[in-house]
Amino acid sequence: MSGKRKPSAREAFDDNIADAEYLVSLARALLNRRSRRMRRELRERLGEALDLPKRSWAELDCIESEDLFAVLPAGSRLTREHFQEAALGPLLRQALVAACAALETFVGDRVMERLRGALDEEERPGRLLALPMTVGDWLYIDETYQRRRWGLREIVEIEVRQIASPDPAQIGKALGIVGEKSIWRRIDAERRVRKGSSEASLRRIYERRNRIAHQGDRDGRGRANIMIDEVDGDLVELKSIVAALDGVTGA
Repeated sequence: MSGKRKPSAREAFDDNIADAEYLVSLARALLNRRSRRMRRELRERLGEALDLPKRSWAELDCIESEDLFAVLPAGSRLTREHFQEAALGPLLRQALVAACAALETFVGDRVMERLRGALDEEERPGRLLALPMTVGDWLYIDETYQRRRWGLREIVEIEVRQIASPDPAQIGKALGIVGEKSIWRRIDAERRVRKGSSEASLRRIYERRNRIAHQGDRDGRGRANIMIDEVDGDLVELKSIVAALDGVTGA
């Protein structure tokens, strides 16, 4: 039986970013657009259709969005306030964290895809040659692998995964391992945007991700506001940057 093919860096990114997009879609579906409580006539019809006790009909409520109509039964632990945009922040914050993780994984995967070519170059990249390797690493390779390059790849990947990050500066360092230079200037050119704008956009998203991951997205005494359209726009921006990154660093 043949094994399953390992996804490419871009395929893995598309799969991972879909998780973030799903969270945003879920938040949008749960956003209640209904400004008033359920009408009495509707409560009575639904109560009868659902075979609920008549005494509970008056407590029925509902939420309604472009994608969803949901009934909140009597005694529900959820209220209409749980479906306001401000209350959907946990989904949106995790979407942004997941999107940045997808980018970080893409960078590491792309470096590893390009590693063999970099090792085979007549003049190997200086940043690749500068990666640290201990005596213990060398002994591990020598004693474990007949094909030593496989062992070398394993040691290099540990370093690459530590360097790879959604931080624009770290992306440049990681791709420098396989000889990529002036990466952000080339990404701007690929996207046909103003010089420096891609790096600035990613830095803004990365810094927000850090506030979420390390500070609970605190802003003063409370949490910073986060909106569905805001996160949706950030995901579109990340996908655009990765598409350009894929284009300029592809094998």
